[in-house]
Amino acid sequence: MNEPVPLRPEDRAAFESALSKALAAPDVRAALGRPGAPHTAGELRARALAAADSLAAEASPEYAALLDARSGPAPGASPAGGTGARAAVAVLTVLTPLLSIAAAVIFLLLGYGLRVAGASDPLAGTLVATGWTAAVIAAVTGLAAGAGLAFTAARHRATQGHAQPAPDALAQAHAAWLHALVQRALLPHLRRELGLRDSTPDFTDTPPAPAPGPAPGKRARLGYSRPDFASPDFAGPDFAGPDFTGPARHSSE
Repeated sequence: MNEPVPLRPEDRAAFESALSKALAAPDVRAALGRPGAPHTAGELRARALAAADSLAAEASPEYAALLDARSGPAPGASPAGGTGARAAVAVLTVLTPLLSIAAAVIFLLLGYGLRVAGASDPLAGTLVATGWTAAVIAAVTGLAAGAGLAFTAARHRATQGHAQPAPDALAQAHAAWLHALVQRALLPHLRRELGLRDSTPDFTDTPPAPAPGPAPGKRARLGYSRPDFASPDFAGPDFAGPDFTGPARHSSE
């Protein structure tokens, strides 16, 4: 069972937008327009905003999915010892070139200063050799530090790029959360406040069901059809033809 996720401040505006959509439902508007309605639209809005966290908990699975889509893949947790070792290496990487440069400058100045002053040659040579060694160490560690910083910056940019969620996935997660918020949280709450049945269908647009057509293999009659009647049977045995003989002629006497 998913635990309710508290509504974040940046999502309050989306909650208010979903509330406005729920208040615009046909049955809610009709109930608000009837005389003697228990609440006005402003009162319903204020009561729903006051209970925003508890209402948003009804859509907590979709809200958790939205938060996951925003954050992207979670980076793996690193142990404390590994973090301290990396910090120590980073400090040494930065400090070693600086200390080597300072040592090189000091040793070279002392060595060449003793040579100019005509001091003993073994000490001056040792200082000069130590100074040049420190200079080489400073150059090598400086190049290594620069390469490490460039690699770290490139990996950080790549990680940030992969951590960004895909726009389509984020938009789908946001739309799914708003739909669940309206249908499972806000509409039932408003209908309870107004004394409506909670079984009222959603007010989303649904295409009308197609009208049943005629049975297959049977033609439908359109318009007016004449009644069925049969013509008289002129070939029956009882039919007597009309008498076409003329009137009887009387002979004149």
